[in-house]
Amino acid sequence: MARKTVYLIRHGKTAGNIERRYIGARTDEPLCEEGIGDAEKLRDEIPDSFYAKTDKVFSGPMLRARQTAHILFEGHDIGIIDELTETDFGYFEGKNYSELNGDPLYQKWIDGGGADPIPGAEKREDLIARSYDGLIKALGDLTKDECISIVCHGGNIMALLSYLTGRNYFDFMTDNLECWVMDLETYDKRIASITYDRFYLRNGT
Repeated sequence: MARKTVYLIRHGKTAGNIERRYIGARTDEPLCEEGIGDAEKLRDEIPDSFYAKTDKVFSGPMLRARQTAHILFEGHDIGIIDELTETDFGYFEGKNYSELNGDPLYQKWIDGGGADPIPGAEKREDLIARSYDGLIKALGDLTKDECISIVCHGGNIMALLSYLTGRNYFDFMTDNLECWVMDLETYDKRIASITYDRFYLRNGT
């Protein structure tokens, strides 16, 4: 048995995020100027102790995640995990509330509490399965104690935490540059969540 501490960090802001659009796997947009500035400010406020205990850093393959990882973890080797791509929002992709408001398909999804599939989108169970596969890749040797940081997307974070804790998917909505920490126990080919919580990178707690 080994213990793994995993930090899940959502990427910085993009123009689409500021406009509150559904920015998913079909939209590989970069960080906006504000997003870059926010990430640089956060990097300068993260305690050295956090970086000192970090054994490995990974990022999803999309530009906004990679840019954020390279800002926050400047000078670190950053592995890319293809499975940690944002979900495909299908019919909602690139649109925001003002553009979808009054659309019967959107209203049906809202009325269902977001539980029904979005037309043309990735199924949530598929997002969960591939995000979990990505986590397994990040964990690597399951017999080794490690501290791992992963920069990815809100969808990946919601998928992983809901799956590992059994809680509702929407309980884990995460703003740009917010972070969750998980303490995991790993047994050969199995992992179990021991504790999880929001983590404030600026304070190191």
